[in-house]
Amino acid sequence: MKFMLKDWPDMISILQSHFNGSPVSRTVWLMLILGLMGLPSICLAWQSDRPTHRSPLPGDPDFEQQIPQVFTHVYRIGNFYIMGTDQRPRETDRPDRTGEEVVLEAVRLFSSLLDTDADGQVDHPELLNTMGENFAFAIGADRTLRPIEEQLDRKTGHYIISMKTDIWPFFPDWDGTGFRVKRLDSSMWRPRRMSALWEECFHVYTEAWNRHTDDWSFGKDGLLGRAMAADIEAGAYDIREQNRIERGDYDWNTAVNEYVHQVWVIQKGGQTAALTEPQQQVLKFMQQTKGFAMDMNKDYPKPLAVRVR
Repeated sequence: MKFMLKDWPDMISILQSHFNGSPVSRTVWLMLILGLMGLPSICLAWQSDRPTHRSPLPGDPDFEQQIPQVFTHVYRIGNFYIMGTDQRPRETDRPDRTGEEVVLEAVRLFSSLLDTDADGQVDHPELLNTMGENFAFAIGADRTLRPIEEQLDRKTGHYIISMKTDIWPFFPDWDGTGFRVKRLDSSMWRPRRMSALWEECFHVYTEAWNRHTDDWSFGKDGLLGRAMAADIEAGAYDIREQNRIERGDYDWNTAVNEYVHQVWVIQKGGQTAALTEPQQQVLKFMQQTKGFAMDMNKDYPKPLAVRVR
């Protein structure tokens, strides 16, 4: 038997008569009738910002079993995991911000990096696989995450890059614009009221490129390392202050990755005139890397990720 969509009000009346006239939601009956009509592609549901669909990209069950229960919000894009606690961010725009909000924005930012044309498909599955095999992302307070980072690294071989919500700023409305910069001359530079979540997500992404292809080397012999070295030698860029603050633990590769991120942020903010010649070379390198994301979208609309817990 086949019904037309225009017939559904009459069908509700007919079906309700079999339930002794008890009130039944018109929405519920509409969903039932659409099923009878053979229209499985039509979905009437309450909207949620939580991605819950089944991903065709396989996960990593072995890693998943090792995720501690303190992470109440866990998502994956393929085999790459994003894990967060319920701990509230401390430096943010409103006191009622939650840990889950940070996790959901991280999911959207990573999705936008991995799907630059927003068609709902990962642009480079091989890059994603490299990311998932080597890294995972954690969100929560510093004291909570430190022992877990070491534990998961030791047990699974995944390096955990984190967003420390008690010591780093989370501004969910940050979109990478609205700042001015005269020059990029220090590893300490960040735009005012920038959300650290963008930076940490970006670092995972560039670390994945670093593992994925030799062209993305952060070493002193690579294009990126040579560019930063040229700026340092010319007195145009400083990493000594940050190395002093970090008591000598600010290593070269980390500094190069930070340098790359700063150049990316400046182009995102439309301030490329502030870049030195070596920094322009870094920008050109990113732009010429096929499929490299030159933007991030905090409002990425597609359900690329799968909710694990």
